Amino acid sequence: MDQGIAALLGATVGVLGTVSASAISGWSSRQQIGAQARVDHAHWRRQARRDAYSAFLAPSNETRNALKQAARALIGDVDVEGADHYLHDAHDKLGEVQATWAALAVEGPESVEQAANGVKTALHSMHTTLLAWRDSAEGAPDHNVTFVERHAVEVTRVSERIGAFATTARAALDEATHPVDAGNG
Repeated sequence: MDQGIAALLGATVGVLGTVSASAISGWSSRQQIGAQARVDHAHWRRQARRDAYSAFLAPSNETRNALKQAARALIGDVDVEGADHYLHDAHDKLGEVQATWAALAVEGPESVEQAANGVKTALHSMHTTLLAWRDSAEGAPDHNVTFVERHAVEVTRVSERIGAFATTARAALDEATHPVDAGNG
C-alpha cells in the first residue's frame, strides 16, 4: 500500500472518529437537557398545584370556623348580631373559596377539583342552613332543633370533605413526584 493512501485512510478514519464522537456527544447532551427540562417542568407543575391546593384549603377552614362561630351565637342566649358578623365573614370567605377553587380547577387533576367542589358545596349548604336558622332564631325556638340537627350533620360533612380533599390533594402531589412508568404498569 502506498504511504499516501495509508495517510489518507488514517486521516479519514480520524476525521470519522472525531465526527462520530462529536455527534454522539451532541445527542447525549440534547437527551440530558431534555430530561432535565422534563424534571424541571414536573417540579414547577407540582409546586403550582401545591400552592393552589393550599390556597383553597386555607379559606375553606376559615369559612368552616366562621360558620361554627355563627352557630354558637345562635345557641342558648341568641346573639343575632354576633351571628350576623360571623355569617358575613363566612360569606366573604366563601368568595375566596370560590376564587381559589377556580384556580385549582385549572391546575387539576380532576379528582382534586371534584374533592374541592365537594368542600365548596358543603360550605355553601352549611351557610344557607345557618342563614335560615338565624332568620328563625327569635321567632320560633322550637323549630331551632331542626336547624341544630341539620347543622350538626353539615359540620360533619364539611369536616369529612375537607379531609377527603386533603387526602386527594396529597395523593395527586405524590403521583406527580413518583409517576407510574407507563411501560411498567
